Amino acid sequence: MKEFQITGKTIENAIREICERHAIKDGEYEYEVVDPGSKGFLRIGSRDAEIRVRLKPEYFARRVRDYIESVLKYSNGGVKDMDLQYNTKGSKIFIQMKGEQLGRIIGKHGKTISALQHLSNIYVNRITDVKATVYIEVGDYKDRRKDIIKKIAVQNAKKVKSSKKKVELDPMFAFERRIVHEVIKSISGVKSFSKGLEPYRFVVLLPVNGQRHHSPKGRNVNRRKSDEKRIGKRTADNKR
Repeated sequence: MKEFQITGKTIENAIREICERHAIKDGEYEYEVVDPGSKGFLRIGSRDAEIRVRLKPEYFARRVRDYIESVLKYSNGGVKDMDLQYNTKGSKIFIQMKGEQLGRIIGKHGKTISALQHLSNIYVNRITDVKATVYIEVGDYKDRRKDIIKKIAVQNAKKVKSSKKKVELDPMFAFERRIVHEVIKSISGVKSFSKGLEPYRFVVLLPVNGQRHHSPKGRNVNRRKSDEKRIGKRTADNKR
């Protein structure tokens, strides 16, 4: 996800320097030797070693965890006794939070955790060379929220069908918007799409009028059949 090229008197010195400079821990990097260097003869013709170091996703996941811990520590009153675990899948970083103050972290309608996730995404993308995405999971919040989102989608779909007017839902996480879209797909007479920028992106529900639109090709076929009928009638009249 990010790489550096660095020189040192030896390969070991180069590795030590890059790890100290960027606070890299064991298992968070891999490297390849560009030039092993040479001591030369009586120090004549000596040259430094050169290596290319690549940072693994684990490095960025750990940095994100440390960042979140610092935010919680210095938030209003501080959040204590919170256990943060992390894992990665490609450029996706998953942070699992467990503790006794989860409700405070989630906030009303998930606004606090949404803001924290947004800040974490900004942070990690400032220290990596490729786009990375942070997902924060707080206890069983997602499972409980999933049921709530389904109910919200169904209720508002009924509202759209009865009023024949669009409805804009509150801003949601990406996983919540996906749930809404899946629910709406199974409901006739309503369609949905997302609008806005993160973390304020929201879902819009619209009524579907159900009218059939004839294609230009169909209209041409009908017009041709009508013309053929008129020509046939004229021919019959001339014969008479």
